[in-house]
Amino acid sequence: MFRKLSPTPEVLTLGALLTCSVMSLIFINSLVAKPKALFGQSLSAISPSAFPMIVLTLLALMCIAALFLLRTDLAETPTKGLYRDEWIRAGIFFGIMILYSLTMQSFGFLISTAISLILISLQMGARSPIQIGLVSLVGPVSLYLSATRLLAVSLPELNVIELFFAKLF
Repeated sequence: MFRKLSPTPEVLTLGALLTCSVMSLIFINSLVAKPKALFGQSLSAISPSAFPMIVLTLLALMCIAALFLLRTDLAETPTKGLYRDEWIRAGIFFGIMILYSLTMQSFGFLISTAISLILISLQMGARSPIQIGLVSLVGPVSLYLSATRLLAVSLPELNVIELFFAKLF
């Protein structure tokens, strides 16, 4: 019924994701910035760590479920590993995510997300400037406005952009 898990790329990736998500849940207060405050009152309706905690918990549960399925006969054991080109693409994607996390504080959410989405779109093979522009501009702006206006969660942003959206809405 149960079989031993061999260290395939899938198992190693699931183990790394599970470890990272659990460690992030443990240290969530150190990873998420405190919300902006005005006269000692938080400007956020919900805690800034609420959404990351939900996502990290779901990620950990999905990793556990996938590892369980790989141990049973319900899922096929992958037979081939990653080729060199796939490892390079994974490394480039990891580098883009590191760049994204490093630019978030200095460039703010909108600019760093747009830059990252442009780079990811190019890496995935998108060549249409209209498509890349729509994905990298409409998506982050929609997410930013949803988070800041509907959920009242503060995101890292440049003061100029915050003032623009404050006057616009």
